[in-house]
Amino acid sequence: MKKIIALLILTALALGALAACGSVKSEGVGRTDVVRPADVDPSLTAEPEPIKVQKRLTFAAAGDNIIYQAGFTDARNRATGGREFDFTGNYVNIKEAISSADLSFINQETLVAGAEYGYSDYPRFNSPREVVYDLIDTGFDVIGIANNHMLDMGTDGLGDTIAFYKTLSDVTMIGGYDSEQDFMTPRVVECDGIRIAFLAFTYATNGLSRAAGSDIYVPYIDDADIERAVAAATEVSDLVFVSMHWGNENNFTPTEEQRHAAQLCADLGVDVIIGQHPHVIQPVEWIDGKDGNRMLCIFSLGDFIAVMMRASNMLGGIATFDIVQDGDVFTIENPVFEPTVFHFGPSYYNGCIYWLRDFDDSLASTFGNVYGITADKDDMVNIVTEVIDAEFLPEWITGAPAATEG
Repeated sequence: MKKIIALLILTALALGALAACGSVKSEGVGRTDVVRPADVDPSLTAEPEPIKVQKRLTFAAAGDNIIYQAGFTDARNRATGGREFDFTGNYVNIKEAISSADLSFINQETLVAGAEYGYSDYPRFNSPREVVYDLIDTGFDVIGIANNHMLDMGTDGLGDTIAFYKTLSDVTMIGGYDSEQDFMTPRVVECDGIRIAFLAFTYATNGLSRAAGSDIYVPYIDDADIERAVAAATEVSDLVFVSMHWGNENNFTPTEEQRHAAQLCADLGVDVIIGQHPHVIQPVEWIDGKDGNRMLCIFSLGDFIAVMMRASNMLGGIATFDIVQDGDVFTIENPVFEPTVFHFGPSYYNGCIYWLRDFDDSLASTFGNVYGITADKDDMVNIVTEVIDAEFLPEWITGAPAATEG
């Protein structure tokens, strides 16, 4: 009888133990492998945040590439190896800076309509097509042709220039359009996954108009056209860059019209304006848009190549900056205006672009003097420092590094 009672007691204890294990499983108490949700560190179970994409591209921009008769005669004299013209000697000193940039832009001021139009200079320009090949060889990726000389050879000359650029697969031409629809189709250049839309406008075409009935579209600076073109570009790109051919010749100060167009672009969300035309340099500024954005505005890069009457016309610059992507945010950083000088010898031959930092007395003393041009490095540095804010100048001029962010 005692054995039976003992057995019953042991059975009851065993059943109690089983019930207790069941409660452990349901409540999660007393076990190390089960944890209540309230005890979980949210950082250990939350979905990981997407990794931000961070990229940095370098960009370089040059001003007006104007080919006078001395320029194409010089190129003919330099040509060897079966070439008729060779312009590469003009760009040898700046080639590394252009070719090493991820993207680069230049305004080709003169048409390249073809030899059948005859080569000519002021007041109506037509240049050998070799100049475009040599710009590409120098490293330029985007070439603008929206300027006051784009109708110099008439509507047909512009059309043939556009057709020529369309045969080139290694450069993007902006500013010349077959039709209004073509104008409204933004030119987008993609580099390392970053899409940049390029637009181009000109203030005028020297009183010349396209032929009646022609579909060729000339992109004049007009508020409505700027608004609709920027809107179309914004839809298909991460950033919008605008080439503006504007301002008064030989004037270092932007006009009210320039400032109006610049503010409009900033308010529309444009990221960069690259300006040309005055044949002299003009300020570089950050302009605030109405939505709190900041736009880099280079009012004028001056002449890259030109043979004119003043030493200030030989002074230009290459603007460089970084395009930075941080996730879905794109910014422009490290803008620098590096001055250049287009030097030429007697009779305007042997032309070559030099960095102003390398321009010495021996070069100044051999400047072509058909118009009595004199050039002095110190005078040119003074022009640069009077026109361009120190924030955007290289350290060799200011003695301090340029600003890094906009």
